[in-house]
Amino acid sequence: MFDNLQTVATRKRRFIALFIDWICISAYLILLLGIMQLVYLLVFNETPTFSSGQTQLISTLTSVIPIIILFSLMEGSARASTFGKRIKRLKISYPDHPKTRSIIRNIVKFLPWQLGHMGVIHGMYHNFNWVAMTLLSTSMLLAFLYIMMVLVRRDYRHVADLIAGTMVVKNNSLHP
Repeated sequence: MFDNLQTVATRKRRFIALFIDWICISAYLILLLGIMQLVYLLVFNETPTFSSGQTQLISTLTSVIPIIILFSLMEGSARASTFGKRIKRLKISYPDHPKTRSIIRNIVKFLPWQLGHMGVIHGMYHNFNWVAMTLLSTSMLLAFLYIMMVLVRRDYRHVADLIAGTMVVKNNSLHP
């Protein structure tokens, strides 16, 4: 499927693109925090108390799902790249069905983040019992696996790329 390894993105460019995307996600989360604190102050005059389930739902609906949708739209578009990939002149290569494969790739890519959220939130409400620790450990192991795969595989693909059948490649067009 991906025979020409000359077009494969370098590790360095992939990690720099990942860092840029992380900065963009962090900026979104900080903005979200500021907006929600303002809403809580104006509407409730304090930060409301939420149950564990409510906190899980809020976390998923305001952080993980919007990021998965945004990244899936960007990577499933004609440019096939996130902010970081555009800056580093990289893109996702798809054998077919870029929109579907992009959604699959991003759900799998952000799974460790969601599991981490679930573990921390469960732990805060349940004194970091075995469920919380299992979720957190699984999250960290998956993140470690993703990074190690990029470091050791010749084609630099990680779990999300393998499941979605994608590859990060150099974008040699004039307009990344």
